[in-house]
Amino acid sequence: MTHTASPTQRMGWAFPACLLLVLAVLFALTPPYYGGDVAEYTAETVALATHASPDIRLADVDRTLQLAPYLGGPLGLLRQGMAAGDEKLYAAFMRGRDRKVYSIHALGYPALSVPPFKLLEGLGLPPFKAFQVVNYAAVFILGLALWRFFRSGPKAMFGVALFLGCAGILYLDWTSPECLSAACLLAGLLLFLCDAPIAAGLLGGVAGLQNPTLVFFFVFAPLLKLQLDYRAGLGLAANLRARLPRRAVAGLLLGAALYALPTLFSLATFGVPNVIAKYFTLPELVNATRLLSFFFDLNQGMILGIPGVAAALALWGWRSGPSLRRNGATLALCLLFTLALMLPSLAVPNWNSGAAGVMRYAFWASMPILLALLLRLKAQARWPAALVAGLVLAQAGAMWHASTYAYTRFSPLAKMALAWAPYQYHPEPEIFAERAGNNDDYIWPDKVYTYKEPGQVQKILFCPADARSDALLCGEGAVPGPDNHVVESTHGWRYIDGPVRCRPAAGQQNIHKEIFAIGQLCQIRLP
Repeated sequence: MTHTASPTQRMGWAFPACLLLVLAVLFALTPPYYGGDVAEYTAETVALATHASPDIRLADVDRTLQLAPYLGGPLGLLRQGMAAGDEKLYAAFMRGRDRKVYSIHALGYPALSVPPFKLLEGLGLPPFKAFQVVNYAAVFILGLALWRFFRSGPKAMFGVALFLGCAGILYLDWTSPECLSAACLLAGLLLFLCDAPIAAGLLGGVAGLQNPTLVFFFVFAPLLKLQLDYRAGLGLAANLRARLPRRAVAGLLLGAALYALPTLFSLATFGVPNVIAKYFTLPELVNATRLLSFFFDLNQGMILGIPGVAAALALWGWRSGPSLRRNGATLALCLLFTLALMLPSLAVPNWNSGAAGVMRYAFWASMPILLALLLRLKAQARWPAALVAGLVLAQAGAMWHASTYAYTRFSPLAKMALAWAPYQYHPEPEIFAERAGNNDDYIWPDKVYTYKEPGQVQKILFCPADARSDALLCGEGAVPGPDNHVVESTHGWRYIDGPVRCRPAAGQQNIHKEIFAIGQLCQIRLP
């Protein structure tokens, strides 16, 4: 009887052992970075580890503050409200239907962090490194998926390095689930395409535990499988049976069931399928300004995380014939997948949220585009040396650039645009307001936001609908004149490029007040 070796047996253990060693060294050398929704995830983890229930109690808050005293600001406000019995609590904490206190974020990431939390605490090590354990484990699983995908240890290691070079390294040590979501999404896609649908479905479910938008995995994974393996002579029905057999359907259903757990919890706890979508999103924020910002903003746009990947896909040998049609269709599906992942995020009020260079949503939403490049690489026996070298340099430079500034500061590229193209560069208002003021705050219509550097063109953001804007720009008794270089932005905000030119008000109120005051406020508040 002939014995067929498994992929693991054929390739040995050199690659997983090497990857595990590299990740272990990184884990040992780097502390956790307390960013993102850190107050919620730390408190949830402590609650689950202490009393195996998700409701957050005063003792849980005290224990979290003991372990992470630098969270005294947000958790101090939460504790104050809980002790007073307030109905409305700090930020992302709410009372459930049972009047207990919960985080609005799903429990998947904290639940995965509980076992390493207890282990590290028992060993006398920093227990909140548990989040790193979960993140690093997700990257290790991604490495195994790449190993199966390429059937080559060196190529799989290159794939891991490429993932880290596409913002993975920026979020690897965060106490938030971005790295988990991105790594599991990409690993799930790779495994589904490699005929491992059960593992793929489970990874897709894990990826979506904290980011509900990733439900689109269960749509695009089978679409990509069908498109890549489609045989024209079989017909659609035969292709569906061949490419999506019962085992593939079972994997998708299993992953969807896992994905649905947070929805069921939210229904039971808050009475709505998704408490964030219900109370913390605003559909009216979805617009073209944010769409362009998501992809191309020079402070946090997706392009900052994958410039080399985008360039490689655009420049790499698009020849005519069947290969062009197939590669083009694959790329189109991947771009459509990214668009589907991205659109719901446009409704989030906190657009300039905590980020490591690249916006958190943009990091995991870029995984389908990275998949398109990995598929091109797999199809080539020999990789173009110049293209790979350029890819590596571009992504290394992008990661260096993203690591040099905080999310309350303009990036070096944005500063260059403000200096060299001040009349063409107008960021989304919240990004400009918070980074010009070097703070994380609401954007207020009764303020003007100014960026001014020596020798550069001044840029001012203001709300013409607010009655105080004229006085803030020009002083009492004057209004901006018609000869200013004014650029419309979104939701009633406007930019003035250059010095503000004013004229006497002559007893006349600025006509723009009447135009903009009708149903269009500059400040968007949550209900």
